[in-house]
Amino acid sequence: MTLEQQISLLTGNTDLALISLILEKVKAEISIYLNQEYNERFNNAAVDMAVIKINRLGTEGLQSQSYSGVSENYNEDYPEYILKQLNSFKKKWGMA
Repeated sequence: MTLEQQISLLTGNTDLALISLILEKVKAEISIYLNQEYNERFNNAAVDMAVIKINRLGTEGLQSQSYSGVSENYNEDYPEYILKQLNSFKKKWGMA
C-alpha cells in the first residue's frame, strides 16, 4: 500500500492530489528537521504527520474554540510520539 493510500484510508480523504502535496511538504519538513535527505525509513512518521495536517485543514491557526458548551483546543506542534520517532533518527545517526 502506498503512503498516499495509507493516508487516504486513515483520514477518509480521497483527494490524492492534496494528499500527495501534503506528503511532499511533510517529507521536506522531516528532511529539514533531521538535516538529511528523506529516506523511506521515515515513512511511518511522514504518514502520521500528514494525517495530522489533513485533519487540521480549515483550522490552521486556530488555538481554541467553544460552541454549545463544547471546547476544542488545537496544538500547533506534533504529538510527542511523532517527535520521539524523529528524534530517535537523530540519535541513531549521530545528529543529536
